[in-house]
Amino acid sequence: MGDPTAMAVAADGRIFVAQKGGGLRIIENGTLKKRPFAEFRVNSLGERGLLGVALHPNFAANKFVYVYRTAAKPKVHNEVVRVRAVGDRMVPDSQKVILRLNNLDAERHNGGAIHFGTDGKLYLAVGDNGREGSPQRLKNLFGKMLRINADGSIPRSNPFYKQASGKNRAIWARGLRKPYSFAVRPGTGAVYINDVGEITWEEINAGKAGANYGWPIKEGPESANRFRAPIHSYRHDGTPGGCAITGGTFYAPQAPQFPSSYEGDYFFADFCGGYIRRYDPETDSVSPGSLPAFRGRWTFR
Repeated sequence: MGDPTAMAVAADGRIFVAQKGGGLRIIENGTLKKRPFAEFRVNSLGERGLLGVALHPNFAANKFVYVYRTAAKPKVHNEVVRVRAVGDRMVPDSQKVILRLNNLDAERHNGGAIHFGTDGKLYLAVGDNGREGSPQRLKNLFGKMLRINADGSIPRSNPFYKQASGKNRAIWARGLRKPYSFAVRPGTGAVYINDVGEITWEEINAGKAGANYGWPIKEGPESANRFRAPIHSYRHDGTPGGCAITGGTFYAPQAPQFPSSYEGDYFFADFCGGYIRRYDPETDSVSPGSLPAFRGRWTFR
């Protein structure tokens, strides 16, 4: 199917799959539909492209689909676009940009994951664009977790609403390097953020309004009073190994299909290690061993 980057599952069981090159496809009953839901124009150089997809919490009624894409014009930038579905196709001319991020000057560290929280707000993970000075500042959106309303407006309850201005008021947390993926725990609303490290550490961070995760001043388990330490981190050169934490999701099934011990656990993947492991929030522990391995072909460093 070609370079899938993200997916979102509708209540009716359909799976919306984003492709790096701009295609948004639908899988239904285990079969990939031949005709794409939509083809978005994107700049797909390096780590750019169609990077995230989310469905409105009331998708069954309003049919709103959201994507995070790298647009080429007027200057290369990432943006969130809302479209409307009719059946398995996008309504023509329904595209609406609800948030335009800063212009890019690097082909890496885009982030791109988007999910709705249990509060009905849309959360976005944004990479640092290769600029180490950006994640600590409230004058740009790089290296941040963002929180916006479903129409693109910015909630006044955001932690930096009074300190920041304009679209920077969307900042919900900061100090991230390359948050390639994150997930919202069903029921509790807890947000777990994966952050790809530079040389030594990979992190899973607990999302918290106003949190500062320390990049580029720190990474890994070391903590200072003003930074929030990860709930789990691992070295590139130690157990469990790897180099880039890239996937994450909670197992909270409506109809259990796997061992009951998996329920409520957070499953995360490492690109170079080629494995999936699970973190148990209740015991603060990571399972030994791993699920079946996988292999990719992108370069994430």
